[in-house]
Amino acid sequence: MNTVMMRYKILITALLLIAFTGCEKDFDKINRNPNAATEAATSALLTQAIRDFAFADFDVWYAGRQSSLASQHFAQRNYTSEDRYAFRTGVTDGFFRNNFIYMNNLQTIIRLNTDPETKDSYASLYGDNNMQIAIAEIVKAWVFQLLTDYFGDIPYSQALDIETYPQPVYDTQKAVYDGLIAKLNEAQTKLENSTTDGFATGDVFFGGDLSKWIKLANSLRLRLALRASNADPTYLTEAQDAIADGVMESNDDNAMFRFSASGTPNEAPWYNGFYVNGRNDFSFTAGFMELIKGNNNQAFVNPFLGLRDPRYPIFTSFTTDKLGVPYGMTEVLTQKWWSTNSANRVSLYHRNPLILQANFPTTFLDYPTVCFMISEVEGWDATWFEEGINASLEHWAILANAGDLDEGGAYVTEVMNRFNAATDEQKKEMVITQKYIHLLMQPHEAWAEYRRTGYPKSLVKPGDVTAIIDGAEVVFTPSTGAESGADVVARFKYPTSEFTLNKANVEAAAARMGEDSHKQRVWWDGGGLQ
Repeated sequence: MNTVMMRYKILITALLLIAFTGCEKDFDKINRNPNAATEAATSALLTQAIRDFAFADFDVWYAGRQSSLASQHFAQRNYTSEDRYAFRTGVTDGFFRNNFIYMNNLQTIIRLNTDPETKDSYASLYGDNNMQIAIAEIVKAWVFQLLTDYFGDIPYSQALDIETYPQPVYDTQKAVYDGLIAKLNEAQTKLENSTTDGFATGDVFFGGDLSKWIKLANSLRLRLALRASNADPTYLTEAQDAIADGVMESNDDNAMFRFSASGTPNEAPWYNGFYVNGRNDFSFTAGFMELIKGNNNQAFVNPFLGLRDPRYPIFTSFTTDKLGVPYGMTEVLTQKWWSTNSANRVSLYHRNPLILQANFPTTFLDYPTVCFMISEVEGWDATWFEEGINASLEHWAILANAGDLDEGGAYVTEVMNRFNAATDEQKKEMVITQKYIHLLMQPHEAWAEYRRTGYPKSLVKPGDVTAIIDGAEVVFTPSTGAESGADVVARFKYPTSEFTLNKANVEAAAARMGEDSHKQRVWWDGGGLQ
C-alpha cells in the first residue's frame, strides 16, 4: 500500500487547501468552498476526503485535546485544563463543522454519480456509478458514527444539503445508527453487483480492491451493531449478520491512510503537531504506563499483573521502566511532578517514538479490533480473543518494522491461561482492556469503548486519587465542577456556533437528550446523566 500512497503524493499536494500552522487552528475560516470541487475527478475527491479525515480527526487538536485525553492514553504536561474537562470551544466547534465540510467531497461523488447530466457523461469515467456511491457512503458512515458518538443526536437525514436544509434537524442517535447500518447494507449490495473494478486511482485505502471495501462495510456494520446492542440487545442479530457477510480477515484488510514523509501534506498529524508546530504537550498517562508494564496503579488492579506488554517498547521507545504523568492534576502539580521525575518520566518529544514518526499511518478500522468484537459477539470466545492479541502484536510489529514481539509466545500463553480460568465478567475486562491497549492512536474508539463497557479500570474518574505528591493524596477534580459528572466525560457539548446558526434544532436536540453537558450519556451509553 505504500506504493499506492506514493502514487497520490503529487495529487494530494495539488489538492490540499488546508494549512495547520501556529498554536491554534483558524477556526473561523471555512477551509474550502465545497462547490469548487464539483469539476474534480471523483477519484481525486475520494483521496482528498480520506486525507482530510486522516489528518484533522487524528491530530493534536481534534484528537489530542479531546478523545486522546478522554480515553486517558495521554495527559498534557503543560496546560491541563482539557484533562480536567474544560475543553476549548474553538476546538469542538472546528471538529464538528469541519467534519461536515470534509464530507462535501464525498457528497459530491454521490451527486455526480446520480445526476442524469453527469453520471454517464462524466462520473462513469472513473468506474461504475454504484461502486463510487457505495465507497463514498462507507466513508461517510465512518464519519457520521464518529460525530454521533462524540455528541449524541446530530444532523443526519438533512445534512450535507445546505441549499435545501440550511438549518438541518438533529436526528436521534438511534435514527443515525439505523440509517448508517442501512446505508452499509446497501453499499455491500452495490459493490457485490458492480460492473467494474474499483477506482483505478484515488483509492488510498485498498488500491481499488472492492473485496476489501465490502469487508470494511461489514466491519463497520459490526461495530455499529455491537455498540447499539448496549442499548438494545436485538442489534446483536445485525452484528452476527455482518460477521456472516464477511468482515476483515487479516491485517492486510486494515483501513489505513499511510502518510509518506515529512512536509505538508505528506506528514502524519502528530509528527506535524510535535515537530513542526512544537506542540510537545503530551505524554502517556500513569494509568496507561502501569497497565502496559503489568503493574497495579493506585486503586487499579491490573488483570495482567506481572505481564510486561510486548508492545511497551514500540509504544514508548524505551526498554526500561518509565513513569507516565498522573492524569487530571492542576498545572502547578503537573509541572512539579514533571520536574521532580525528570530522570524516570516518559518523554515522547525527545525519543521520537514510532507514533510520532512522519510516516505513521492513521487507522480507521483494523483486523485486531474486529477480532475482539467477534469474541464479544460470540460470548467472549477464547479463540477470537487470542487471535485479536496476536493480530495486534503483528500489526504493531509491521508498523515498527520489527520482528515477532512475543517471541516464543510467553505473553499470549499467560494471558490465555488467565482468560480460560476467568469468570465471564473477568473475560469481558480482559478482552476490552486488550482492545484498549491495541487502540492507542485510535482515541475516538478507545473512549467510546470505555463509555460502553466501563473498562479498562485503569482510567481515573472524578474523586479518585490520581497521585501521591509529597506524601499527600492528589484527587482528580474537574475544573468545571459538578457539570462534569462522576465518570470519564460522557460526551462533548454541542458547538457554541450551532446555538447561533441552528439554534432551534440544537436546543431541541439537547432537550430531547436531557441536557447539553459532559455528563449527559448518549443513547447507546444508556442515556441519562452520570
